[in-house]
Amino acid sequence: MSAVFKQLKSRKLAIVLQLTETTKESDPERVWEVHDVERNRGFRVRLGQKTAGGRSPSEDQIEAAIGLAIERALTTPPEKVGGTMYDVIVTAADLDAAR
Repeated sequence: MSAVFKQLKSRKLAIVLQLTETTKESDPERVWEVHDVERNRGFRVRLGQKTAGGRSPSEDQIEAAIGLAIERALTTPPEKVGGTMYDVIVTAADLDAAR
């Protein structure tokens, strides 16, 4: 799969995020590299197929859920610093809140 690049603002904290989907055909999960543009914090975000609970979320819903997952990661310890890649999982709760 070729990388797909997109920028968006997270819903609550209005953080500018740069998303690049890096999912490989062999990967059972969708994967993105997400960067906080202003503070250079990086995240490897995964969305498992089972997360959607049998429903197929829209791309807009997935992107909003990624923003919520990043916000959750940023507001929970440890403090996230620039130059490091942090692993983040999009949960079913993120998808539900993104509706």
